[in-house]
Amino acid sequence: MINRVYFSDILNDEIGNISLFAQGQIGPIYLLEAEKRRYLLKTCNPSERLIVEAKMLEDMRQHDIAVPTVHDVSQSHLLMTYIEEEEMNEQNREVMAAEAIAALHSVSNYARMYGYWYDTTIASFPQHNEQTQYNWGLFLGQMRIMPMAEICYERGYLDRATLQRLERLSRDIYKLIDMSEITPSLLHGDLWSGNILFEHDGAVLIDPAIYFGDREMDLAFLRMFDNFGDTFWETYERIHPLSDDFETVKVPLYQLYPILVHIALYKEQYRGHLEKNLRILKQ
Repeated sequence: MINRVYFSDILNDEIGNISLFAQGQIGPIYLLEAEKRRYLLKTCNPSERLIVEAKMLEDMRQHDIAVPTVHDVSQSHLLMTYIEEEEMNEQNREVMAAEAIAALHSVSNYARMYGYWYDTTIASFPQHNEQTQYNWGLFLGQMRIMPMAEICYERGYLDRATLQRLERLSRDIYKLIDMSEITPSLLHGDLWSGNILFEHDGAVLIDPAIYFGDREMDLAFLRMFDNFGDTFWETYERIHPLSDDFETVKVPLYQLYPILVHIALYKEQYRGHLEKNLRILKQ
């Protein structure tokens, strides 16, 4: 039961209609319509998940990345301003998206560290980080690919042979990519078109799963669904040129983690995509 009086007091804005907006990965999401504007209320069973999401949004905001304003958070709810999207043509959307993502990827850290200062989340899963991990290949294999592969295996969605293939690949990532060309960039971590909204003055990023990694991790995620066309890629590459092996090696390699997340969520639906990428990588 949503406490209308509590949230009206928090917002100093009288809430009228409350409706179900969507069923999120960890709980229902509600749209709160008040006198001044509309708000989004995420809910879940008591945990640290929404508190972590609020922290991630605030961290992004500190780097001048446009994100929803957080008004209140607890172990069971996250209250944010609802992003009122504006109609615009596809070319403008792609330019705004590329500029926002490139700005996010321009954020690095002085320690040249991969991971993050605290553990984050992706969908309904924990996303563990180490604060002293300086080897991108080890981080990707040990902290991203294998933990999610083991979740899929334990749930019966991967067989033992596939898990072993992923283990070998994770051990040998350093053979596949030139890590000397990679510097830590702040990643969104769960980047698909549904997590990029558009206001008049630019794109707004939502539902982050942030950490520091190779910026092309986010771009490989976008490639999974072919969310954007030439205008996006041309705009992004004017700021951050793509590596020579982006299409041939990094896309199939970096997609393994989000594919495994999708297998853990949706079972068999993404197994074919996993097999295709492993074959490309000769695994």
